[in-house]
Amino acid sequence: MENSSVKQYRSILSRSVVPFFGARIIGALVPADIEEWVTWMTHTRKYKPSTTRFRFNILMSVFAWATECGLADSNPCKGVDLPVSRARAHRDQRAEVHVPSAEVVHAAIGAAPERYRGMFWLMAGCGLRLGEAMGIGRDRIHFGGRTLTIDRQVACDGDTGSGKYGSMRLRHIKWREEGDRGRDVPLPDVVALAVRRHLNQYETWGPEELLFSNVTRTGLLYPYYWYSRIWKPALAAADIAYFKPHSFRHFYAASLLSQGVPVSEVSVWLGHSSVSFTERYYGDLMPDAPDRARLAMDGALGLVRPADGMGSTRGLFGVA
Repeated sequence: MENSSVKQYRSILSRSVVPFFGARIIGALVPADIEEWVTWMTHTRKYKPSTTRFRFNILMSVFAWATECGLADSNPCKGVDLPVSRARAHRDQRAEVHVPSAEVVHAAIGAAPERYRGMFWLMAGCGLRLGEAMGIGRDRIHFGGRTLTIDRQVACDGDTGSGKYGSMRLRHIKWREEGDRGRDVPLPDVVALAVRRHLNQYETWGPEELLFSNVTRTGLLYPYYWYSRIWKPALAAADIAYFKPHSFRHFYAASLLSQGVPVSEVSVWLGHSSVSFTERYYGDLMPDAPDRARLAMDGALGLVRPADGMGSTRGLFGVA
């Protein structure tokens, strides 16, 4: 398991599980206890439905493992009703997706420090995650083929030696095997121009030839520094209300889908685990999909030229 996932699960354990269950024996818990925990997360902690479901699913997996190992007689999470259905949770998840306008994206890019402006272009124009943009190296940029290879990222999940995870490291992208070559992403001309400009002005850093380092060029770019000294000041300078850098990925996906690019291709370029995951997030960002469906079915079924050669066209249902 990735260290970042271990870090996340430990955080959930300390913040959402231990404060409620304390030192109670795992084998003694019953469904009523889990129902009370769900109510506590919903009303006391005021978690969003998607957050509550995520934590519930993790604990359910823990109990499934405990049952297999003989640590519990049964899984008390089975049969417990969550406050909202899975479909409602997915709808809430989509509602949380913020897609900035092209004007807002350009304003943020224009206000960014020149040294890190290329990162803004890579996230908005190629759909890179923040850590992936931090980990891009010169050998991953193929100007001739007009593509980027995305196979690593900067993450704060290195082992500090104390049993905790938090040190910076450059590692393979999440949810991919170490030998996986990653994904290839189209490199638009406007982004390629920005990247070339960055290389001409700042060159690369370190043995991996990274495009972006910390401001003193002595180490990896730290996310906390990025948020406090680069991202937030850029939005403030452009007089833009705060939104997360991840919204640039949403802008990328929305721009492609609104232009009719197949969701299967968008899913691959975003690096999602499945097309269904992409559809769940961005299904509402394809406004012309119903029109395309109607046209497709009219062509296949609706408009049939009669065999009498009269030149009139009648619909399948006899409507001229």
